[in-house]
Amino acid sequence: MLPKKKIDILLILPLAAILFLGLLSLSSALISKFYIQLIWVVLAAAVFVFVSYSDLRLFERAAIPMYVANVILLALVLLIGKTSGGAQRWLDIGFMNFQVSELTKISVILFIAYQFNLKPTLEDGYNLLDILPEAFGIFIPVFLIYKEPDLGTAILVGAVSCAMILSTKINRRWLVGVLIFILVSVPILWTWGLHDYQKTRVISLVTMLLGEESQELSQTSQYHIKQSIIAVGSGRLHGKGYKRGTQNMLRFIPEHHTDFIFSVYAEEFGFFGVMLLLSLYFLLLARILTLVSKVKDKFSALILVGSCAHIWLQVLVNIGMVTGVLPVVGIPLPWFSYGGSSLIFNMMLMGLVHNVSLHRCYS
Repeated sequence: MLPKKKIDILLILPLAAILFLGLLSLSSALISKFYIQLIWVVLAAAVFVFVSYSDLRLFERAAIPMYVANVILLALVLLIGKTSGGAQRWLDIGFMNFQVSELTKISVILFIAYQFNLKPTLEDGYNLLDILPEAFGIFIPVFLIYKEPDLGTAILVGAVSCAMILSTKINRRWLVGVLIFILVSVPILWTWGLHDYQKTRVISLVTMLLGEESQELSQTSQYHIKQSIIAVGSGRLHGKGYKRGTQNMLRFIPEHHTDFIFSVYAEEFGFFGVMLLLSLYFLLLARILTLVSKVKDKFSALILVGSCAHIWLQVLVNIGMVTGVLPVVGIPLPWFSYGGSSLIFNMMLMGLVHNVSLHRCYS
């Protein structure tokens, strides 16, 4: 029988600790945003509780309507969305700027879980024709997000989708063929798929890693990465202390309350603080992976796989970005970076995970 649990403490504790450290860093980075984020945390917590204790079948039935609504909203963003920093990614709904691509991260996970839950498991695995409807369904929102343009989120949604599909049984010959197709497509995507500023970010990162200096790049793309690396490195073992980080307090770190808030945290709390934060993310992911082995239905298992891939990829990309290992793509650090849309939908995703843990996992 399914155990009757009221709360999954192994999921709640690391999540709450990450939220606390994020608020702590945000209060140091920009106090005005801290108070706003505090309100979002309260609202996000309410969303988490609601989703956790709702009937999961409601979300299963809502998967397709939510997906359709999401695609319509993404199209509206391109037509009437708010533009900021050269990107058109938000819908102005009065009390907030709603970033629809954050909803996509959940709607696509539910869409894939629902679709594959209806499919029988094939002995030889699915081939390309078997998953063609799902592949086309994934392509539509990914393409719309790419057109905003938001290449980072488009890649993230696509990568999470691939992780979910690969977790099912895929025919090996088709899998090898898809991998070859991706490798062949890279030069084409570089030539015609990327905007000039996106190419510049990649080039600036590569030239910096090779130790080459470019006066033009140093004043633009490389400057942001270098300031972030200085902040992370200057934290050393113990950090400079709360609100004592010079790169943060003197505002050398770009977007120090959103995409680069990890730099603020690393400068003030050092290597030990970074290891604490990474350990919390690891504990959270380890708990989700443990739950995968305990569920008995495909829909719940795919939600857990999608959630795990979603969190881990965001953490890897964000930290890789601020430490100069990956290009700057604007991916926030989950439950850490400032932003209402990101926080609420990430908490909604964890609510789904918590719901599965409470109601669909065997001991």
